[in-house]
Amino acid sequence: MLKAFQTERNRDEAFDRITALVKDIFNVDIAAVSLIDGGRQLFRSIQGLDLKEIPLEASFCRSTWCEQTPVVMQDTKDHDEFADHDLVTKMGLRFYAGVVLRTSEGLPIGTICAIDHAPRIFTERELRVLENLALIASSEFELREFAHRDALTGAYTRRHFMQESARLYEIAARKSLQVSVIMLDVDHFKSVNDQFGHASGDEVLRSLAAACRANLRDYDVVGRIGGEEFAIALEGSPQQAARTAERLRRAISRLQFTFDDAPMHVTASFGVASLQKGERDVAAALARADKALYKAKADGRDRVVVSE
Repeated sequence: MLKAFQTERNRDEAFDRITALVKDIFNVDIAAVSLIDGGRQLFRSIQGLDLKEIPLEASFCRSTWCEQTPVVMQDTKDHDEFADHDLVTKMGLRFYAGVVLRTSEGLPIGTICAIDHAPRIFTERELRVLENLALIASSEFELREFAHRDALTGAYTRRHFMQESARLYEIAARKSLQVSVIMLDVDHFKSVNDQFGHASGDEVLRSLAAACRANLRDYDVVGRIGGEEFAIALEGSPQQAARTAERLRRAISRLQFTFDDAPMHVTASFGVASLQKGERDVAAALARADKALYKAKADGRDRVVVSE
């Protein structure tokens, strides 16, 4: 996922203007626009601190991200979660206001925040202004960086998945490493849509994609190939890819949902294949992984099958 955001400096200037506005409008010491990915906060623009990224757990924004709502701490010392945190006790940061950034489809992608060394009042009007700046930042991300992504899940579109997989192959070939692919499909997905509606099905797909990202490396390539079907390209042998697929299978099986007051969970089936000698793109390997996926379905679903 991170490769998509390694863009030219002129793309960052738009976010620099937004953080400059945050500082000037609210008269705060620190302003940031960031992406949240794999438990990390990746700063696209930050003014007042010299940071590129930090673990989300070390950030005030973890509260905004976890709650998925705007969070205002007019004095951080009054909040049990952060009163004894290094941000407060060592860095002396006493005020925080943060808002989640979302795509037009509602997919959360990051945060915008204002931070100060002194406690302060933050009015409802100021919060509305910060929310409007969040909309501008979200639109900027979507315009510049999410055109090649599936709006619902954040995974690459099929076309861009093939392009990024080809790039992954070139990098792996220089390191004399294999490239393998994983195909996965949600078991009995149609029944979720039929019984609980498409909004519930969308929630399943969003959660599945998030679970996959949390269990993959930043440079693994994830694409939504169609409907409830996803593909992953990664460095490694088919045996290594099979272990990754098994980890994803377990993570997906642990997801829990409640639709119409009824608890439910989903499973997924997986097919694994590797690029063979002489293959320079993943198309043929995807076809083999797809056959292995259908064998997993035929053998009872909720399992990983490696192509022969």
